[in-house]
Amino acid sequence: MKKYTFLLFVLVSLSISAQNISTGYHSNSFGLKSSSNPSAFPETKFVLGFPGLSNLNIGLQVPLSLNETLVVGSDDSLRVSLPKMTSNLLENNLISYSLRNQLFHFGMKVGAKKKVFIYIGDELVLDAGIQFSDKFINYLSKGNAAFLNQQMSFDAQKLQFTSYNSFYLGSAVKVNEDLEVGARIKFLNGIANVTFDKFNLGFYTDSTSSPIYTTTLSSDVMIQTSGQGAIEDSLEFDPMKNFGFAIDFGASYSFSEKLSASFALNDIGTIHWEESNNKLYSTNGVVDFEFSGLTQSSSDAEDLELQMEEIVDSLITIMEPQETVGAYSTKLNPNLFIGLSYTLNSKHSFSGLYHRRKSIDKVLNTISLGYQYNLGKSIQLLASGQFINGVSTLASGVVWSPGVVQMHLILDNILAADVFDAKSLFIQFGVSFYFGK
Repeated sequence: MKKYTFLLFVLVSLSISAQNISTGYHSNSFGLKSSSNPSAFPETKFVLGFPGLSNLNIGLQVPLSLNETLVVGSDDSLRVSLPKMTSNLLENNLISYSLRNQLFHFGMKVGAKKKVFIYIGDELVLDAGIQFSDKFINYLSKGNAAFLNQQMSFDAQKLQFTSYNSFYLGSAVKVNEDLEVGARIKFLNGIANVTFDKFNLGFYTDSTSSPIYTTTLSSDVMIQTSGQGAIEDSLEFDPMKNFGFAIDFGASYSFSEKLSASFALNDIGTIHWEESNNKLYSTNGVVDFEFSGLTQSSSDAEDLELQMEEIVDSLITIMEPQETVGAYSTKLNPNLFIGLSYTLNSKHSFSGLYHRRKSIDKVLNTISLGYQYNLGKSIQLLASGQFINGVSTLASGVVWSPGVVQMHLILDNILAADVFDAKSLFIQFGVSFYFGK
């Protein structure tokens, strides 16, 4: 069972991490703007992120709310209802997660005219997703009796989990009063990875067979993992051998003092997972197991128990993936941002943002309409309405800039206060220091 410990660790880790940075994209917080668009240009000469807390992003996004999952029993207790879940699921469903914690960040303006901003930093990233189909949940809910003489094939179930460290170097250039461009290169070291490269399952129950209702199970599996040595002392683990590169680039343009537009494309890159850090699990093609039922006499319960043990042993022998080793590579999930901002006056601004991100086979599209209110010189209040693949949320936040310190706090789904209807929760917090006007 030790070889499944790492998978369990990954699944537990998934429940605490996610990301959404739409609300802060057009805020006064340089840390928020720079994390999503490398062309962001600060007003001060020096920027220093508070170690470990300059930009922390935590959250969760799921396809179903509790009200779409639970039913009230006769004793007033809440119970999970598979039929209710199935009726509310889409054809393909995704639980998507990402965590980014900026561990270190320092930047400064250089050149005679201070038109170039260069910076260095380090970031811890977790990026994960679980994909599953409504057909698979429906089969589990109704059982094989509802699908007699039908070949049930499930190949949409996938899991991806990646944890890595990103050391980056970047630069933003103020080309003129209207145009700013920027780029950063990231040097990646993979910490842990689980990728269901192939996870195909099949079931067929034959009502005409002898014995009747013989069920054939088939599987074709390839699971790639790296980093198990981080939690098992007996295994080798050297994250420096898991290496990769990525690049971000973006630009901002002001059409006038009131209207501006921007775009950014981030996380274009790949991580190579070194063979010595990896364990792969494969069935080496399609394998089949035939289950023809159990036979029990009225006086021999031990015989039934023995049959069940034999079936389980045979199932494990035939269907269990074989452990192998090998190197492989995974791509990062790119992020595209397209933004538009309109400043009405010194206090009121409005913005629109499109954010596109792919996780496994599903594309996540977020459209955000935002409002920024400057309450005095040091406080900015934020609000936005967001539509994430058709699901609407409301967000709020605040940026506080007393002196050389700047702090931001954003709750990207205030509807999460209604726990039973919430499908997402995103929280952002950060502290940075700014010197030299």
